[in-house]
Amino acid sequence: MMYEMTILVSNSHVDNNELMKPDAILNVLQDIEGMHIKELKTFTKHLNDNNLGVFLLYRQVEIIRKPKFGEKIIVSTYPYNTNIIGGYRHIYISNEAGEKLVKTNAFGAYVNLNTYVPTRIPKDIALSINDGVKDESIPDYPRKIHYDEDKLQFLEHITIRKSHIDRYNHVNNVHYVTFVLDAINRNIDFDRIRAEYLKSFRLHDVVNIYYEMNDSTKNKAVFVLKDNANLVNAVIEFSKNNS
Repeated sequence: MMYEMTILVSNSHVDNNELMKPDAILNVLQDIEGMHIKELKTFTKHLNDNNLGVFLLYRQVEIIRKPKFGEKIIVSTYPYNTNIIGGYRHIYISNEAGEKLVKTNAFGAYVNLNTYVPTRIPKDIALSINDGVKDESIPDYPRKIHYDEDKLQFLEHITIRKSHIDRYNHVNNVHYVTFVLDAINRNIDFDRIRAEYLKSFRLHDVVNIYYEMNDSTKNKAVFVLKDNANLVNAVIEFSKNNS
């Protein structure tokens, strides 16, 4: 079943061109995810009773057109291919005429909030979510984002502050994207974002941001975020759809 909410694109959403910023787009995506999960009563009760959360591991965003200042948009979502370890979800941003402006898919897994260990749920709880059908119009990329370790160039490091932390006590997934966009000293022309989340940053952690220097893929920019132990926490890719 489709779940919807309506938003008026306002000052906090837009850049100096009066177009919706990438972080604002990502925020409405995760907002509707959380609100829809809250409405799945049987599923949410199982999560709460067992101290579980749904952690985002992958998101792909196809931007057809950025919403404009003053435009009323409809954000809608439904899950698909749910199983006992996790599931996928489509989220759309449409205008009042029903034209899709943004199309996305995402994958999340069930995680114990005490141990941060992936956890299975009973099959009947997974079935209670009432899946929809996969949207074949969205390009089907793998959840693994590839990059060349030898071509990584260090950009900068930042320290995680309280404003970066979400209700799961780790860094809100939108910040990973804003970190890298702020770190590079040029504008990137993109209409697709892919984000692979491997390990969560937490309060006071240091984020080391790297950029893949790769002249053979000028329509793509890949960033790798590592901790001080040189472990990869996330990979973010921006690309331009030339089709």
